[in-house]
Parts: sequence; C-alpha cells; structure tokens
Amino acid sequence: MGAAQLQGLKNKFEEDGLVIVRRFFKLEQVEEICRRAEAVLANRTDCSERYSNVTKGLEKVDDYFDTLIKEGPQVSLLEKLLGKKPIAITSSFFTKNKNSEHIHPHSDAMQGGVIWVALDPTSQKNGCLHFLKGSHLREEEYAYLRPHEPNDLSEHPDVFEATMEPGDIVFFRPTTVHWSGPNHDGSQRRGFNCFYTGDPDSDAAKSQDSHQPA
Repeated sequence: MGAAQLQGLKNKFEEDGLVIVRRFFKLEQVEEICRRAEAVLANRTDCSERYSNVTKGLEKVDDYFDTLIKEGPQVSLLEKLLGKKPIAITSSFFTKNKNSEHIHPHSDAMQGGVIWVALDPTSQKNGCLHFLKGSHLREEEYAYLRPHEPNDLSEHPDVFEATMEPGDIVFFRPTTVHWSGPNHDGSQRRGFNCFYTGDPDSDAAKSQDSHQPA
C-alpha cells in the first residue's frame, strides 16, 4: 500500500469513523477462519447471553485466532489508522439467519478500533452492517442508543450501507454508531470481528462484556 493510499484511508477513518478495504484477506484465509470458527461453535454452548447468533472468545479456544488477532495483517494497518499500537481484546463469530435478533443502532463505550471481516457476501437483503458516518465525533448526541432498543436511523443522510464480499474488511471506531438489519432473504451471512484498544490498562481491555455484536 502506497503512502498516498494510506493517507487517504487515514483521512477517511478520521472523518467518517470507518473505512473498508476490499479483498484484504484471501479466500483461502476466509475459508480457514470459517472452518475453525464453525468448529468452535459446534463444540460450545456459551454464546452471547443476549444474542444467540454470536460466539465470543474464539481466541480462548483455538490458538489460531489468538495469533490472528494479535499478529494478523489487520493489526499493522489498524496501528497506522489509530496512530498507536492496538491491543487485542476479544474476537467473535457471527452467523445471521432469518431468526437472528435484530441489532439496533448503537455505539460501544470504549476507545480504539474494531475490525469486521465479511465471510460471506453481505447486502441489505441479508442484514449487512450500517454505519452513521462521523458519529464518532458526536458521541454525546448518540449516547442514548442501545443495541436492543429500536431506533430508526435509516433515513439519516449520513447512513453508510456496508455491502461487502468475502475477504473485505471494515475498520471502524467503536464509538461510530453501527447496526445490522434483519436477514430478509435467508442467505448465509457470517462475519468475524475483533475489538482493539490502544490502552492496555483501560477498563475495556479488562472486560469483554460491554462489546455488542452487529
């Protein structure tokens, strides 16, 4: 990645609170993530308490994920976007189908960065991620939002619909308002994410319970 392209990503990340990099992971890597995450899911019952389609703490079960979230190629790029070394907190695997809970607009009360990797094609039809661009710069304005409480921001002029293909990755600020709609067409929509903080002594780095899925 050239200096000009990197600066463009940094500018967009700072302005919008998110940036998508297409074809960041090769399809072979996507397949490996899927295979291992599905294996973890098949042998665990401790999914998210509120959201049945989320499996947290992959890195605690499979060392592959521990290495991926600490040493994967996303770490060095996130460090450039944040301007400081990111500390991996936890990773999750998402499987959204027609029966999955609707994740409403919300932000996460921590500083740092989040990565979300598409493992299947994502679109409005199967519940892709949505973001409110620039909302990370207006945290107090959106502090009332909760992922389990309906709030319709679909007509807001700053809404960005993150249509993605397998291997695409979105980097975003935890404080950027985000949500995902229902899976209308029932097609498979899996994703992998990881939360990072730049402060190893922060409360967020010590707790995995405050981070909400999408």
